[in-house]
Amino acid sequence: MRCETASLLVFALASVVAVNSPCPPGFVLYKKSCYWFSSTMANFPEARSFCQYLGSHLAKVTSKDEDDFVRGYASSHGRAANYYLGATDLNTEGTWLWEGQQPMIYSHWSPGQPDNGGGLEHCLDIKRRYENYLWNDENCTMYNANFICEKEL
Repeated sequence: MRCETASLLVFALASVVAVNSPCPPGFVLYKKSCYWFSSTMANFPEARSFCQYLGSHLAKVTSKDEDDFVRGYASSHGRAANYYLGATDLNTEGTWLWEGQQPMIYSHWSPGQPDNGGGLEHCLDIKRRYENYLWNDENCTMYNANFICEKEL
């Protein structure tokens, strides 16, 4: 009986939290955006499409504060080996732009990155092995990773 009561209480509390959140189900609120940390893997174009399907875009990390949140949440809750974020240098090698052609002002590259991996790495991901999710350039189509979607409020 106690387990049933506890289960009902947990379900009721989860329902209240979900109703009060301005974010869609499965998204996490941080400041003025909602973030979704995927549990599935995809290449960069597939990840971008999936985020668009959810009414969002691949995450744009534009400040140290936001970077600390994304890295911290990935470390404590997501725990995937790596996640795509929404920047590429596909238009001009070495010029990293967020989706929507927004210039990258803030960055947190792992030492030695971006390295362009033989001319094949043009999409941004974060890797757990690089000092707890520092930034890395990766192949956009031949590589599968988890990904982070963002939806501004």
